[in-house]
Amino acid sequence: MVKSGTLRRVLVSISLLLLAGCIARSGPSENAITRESNDLAGFTLIEMNAQRVANYRVQPATDAAGTPGVPPAPPTSLSSGDVMKIHISETTGGSIFAPLASGGSSFDNVRVDYKGTISLPYVGRIKVAGLDPPQVEAAIRKRLEGIAVEPQVYVEIVADRGSSVLVSGEVRNPGRFSMLEGPLTLVDAIAKAGGATQPPYQIDVVIRRGTSVKRIPLERVLNGNNQQLRAGDEVTLERDAKVFNALGALAKTGQIDFPKTNPSLMDAMAQAGGLADTRASNTGVFVFRLHEPKAWRDADGKWREGPAVFQFDMSKPETIFIAQAFGVRNDDTIYVTNAPAVEWVRTLEPIAITLATVRSSIGTQTALEGQLFSGD
Repeated sequence: MVKSGTLRRVLVSISLLLLAGCIARSGPSENAITRESNDLAGFTLIEMNAQRVANYRVQPATDAAGTPGVPPAPPTSLSSGDVMKIHISETTGGSIFAPLASGGSSFDNVRVDYKGTISLPYVGRIKVAGLDPPQVEAAIRKRLEGIAVEPQVYVEIVADRGSSVLVSGEVRNPGRFSMLEGPLTLVDAIAKAGGATQPPYQIDVVIRRGTSVKRIPLERVLNGNNQQLRAGDEVTLERDAKVFNALGALAKTGQIDFPKTNPSLMDAMAQAGGLADTRASNTGVFVFRLHEPKAWRDADGKWREGPAVFQFDMSKPETIFIAQAFGVRNDDTIYVTNAPAVEWVRTLEPIAITLATVRSSIGTQTALEGQLFSGD
């Protein structure tokens, strides 16, 4: 028969083993972070103050002077599928084409076929792919030499495919837009497509021109770095999410979009709902950054890159201003530790549960032993 004292020891031992795995938190404690601060092979701990924040300030927004003079559009070249209106007239009456005085002869909806050619009466089949309208006019006049009297030729493109740009991706009205009305810039084309569906700082513009591919942040385009487009360009707006990670004792945790182009720590914390008042340690606000160009200085005083952890003591009033000046970067992690009192309660809670379980088990065992002895 198992004695009460033996049972008690067994239960306590099992409970203590279980207790070792019961205390959990969403990340390291404040002491665990600060204790590793001298390990440069791991990370550099930077306690943020008014002097140090100057090296990590919010990047100011910069605006260029504007788009330099947009160059004239290159000549419009015809290609298969384009549709033209061709007007031919002669100087005298009684000829094969109507005279200029009566308006001449018009040929509407002349389409360039898959071979790049068109066909007209008395002109025959003529190759026009790759030619611009003035060159087509000259080619037709040459064909009419000796047939028509001083022919006048006018060519107008009424529908084009080759002289257009395609806009797709994160725009409200994707489609193909003609350049017949004049040259198109990136800003023109995006405006014709209804504008971007996301904030400019969350969008990249990809321009495909033949085998060439160019990527430009939309914010740069709008800040004076507009680009001239060419016929046949494909413009795609792609989402390039700028996010930070919120962990620990914050009101909202997870991966959160930037609230604006260059957010400060205060902006980011506000986006995350601020500190969780009942859990957060106001001295344990940290920003983890994997690649920081100014992580530490070497013996020569030169900045070296490396992982860095920035610590903010929010119990000091001046830290509010420091947090407003400190710039958060893409993929930073904001981590807030639990307050010491919360850690203490979290430690005591499983111990109390364990002791209550042991006490209940011992009471049950004592009652069983009493029943057995009374039965004897």
